[in-house]
Amino acid sequence: MTLSNAYFALLFVSLALMLVQLLVKQKRLEHLFFAIFSGSMAMVAAQQLSAATLGPYQYLIALGACATCNGMWLTSKAMFSGENSITKKHIFFALVIAGLVIINNSVHMAYEFSALAKNTYTLLDNALGELTNLLSSTVLALTCWEALKGTLDKTKHDFWPRILFLAAFCTGVMLCTVVAKALFAPEQLAQVRPWLVVISALQIMLVTQIILWWQQYMPLVKVIAPAANIKCLRNDGSDIDPSLIAGINSLLIDNKRYLTHNLKMIDLANELKVSEYKISRAIRHHFAAPNFNNFINSLRVEHAKNLLEQPESQQWTILVIALESGFSSLATFNRVFKTQLGYAPNEHRKSIRVACLNE
Repeated sequence: MTLSNAYFALLFVSLALMLVQLLVKQKRLEHLFFAIFSGSMAMVAAQQLSAATLGPYQYLIALGACATCNGMWLTSKAMFSGENSITKKHIFFALVIAGLVIINNSVHMAYEFSALAKNTYTLLDNALGELTNLLSSTVLALTCWEALKGTLDKTKHDFWPRILFLAAFCTGVMLCTVVAKALFAPEQLAQVRPWLVVISALQIMLVTQIILWWQQYMPLVKVIAPAANIKCLRNDGSDIDPSLIAGINSLLIDNKRYLTHNLKMIDLANELKVSEYKISRAIRHHFAAPNFNNFINSLRVEHAKNLLEQPESQQWTILVIALESGFSSLATFNRVFKTQLGYAPNEHRKSIRVACLNE
């Protein structure tokens, strides 16, 4: 097998995996980021295959290879920390690395067309190369960290995918860096490194796809139990995983996710990487709420009560209190508040003011 065939294999697998993500019906952020990463790896393979033919124009293709390590970092973060763990600053950091890669390839192309003097090119190439390597090394470490953090506290369903990803990713990175330099002389390294890069990229991509399938389908397999086993299921809630309770507490109570407008049970299930069925059981049996909406509304009403009682929010309108408490409309807020407490929000505020005057 020649190196060209290896790059063709990388190109084919990358495009196939990108297509797989686009065909997922219920796409999550990890599918989107993995599709971007796969497309970027396809560009890496395409550049290598066309370098001899296109010459300087190969760097136009290389512009698309700007979401490799940063793309995998965002994929790992979305897979193991949940979609909501990714904020604008994470996207910005990934875009900075992508921008550096694009600028670096533009500098290479400009030099090939004799648009840059050699001294200028060398200065820019060294500076951009060092900065890109530094940031790329940082996101490689962050990619491992996303899978590693909290691993020991996870259930078997979440534990083994993390271990599989860490094994594949760390093996790939070590092959291309430490092992390559330790086992091969500098003159051999130029020939061996491309093979190591292709092998590492393929194993990381295939393992990531397996984990995405695992996270997507395994919760469903566990929920759909054979009819013969349904009678054995325990309905008292004593078999609920404590880590699930801790996860719900962390998201809803500690992080106050109940303030998110239009929050749905599927959003919580996706973040905790479990089925909606498990979330529903935990809410009914552990938190003693009849359903998800009732549980969320009770948290929102309690939050609204606190806002109505605080001096700093006395000038806020009831509509502002409703929106700040996670309700999407004033009518819904008034109805839920009165249903749960027996009186309207405005009546609660008036009673607080009367109590303050009497004091």
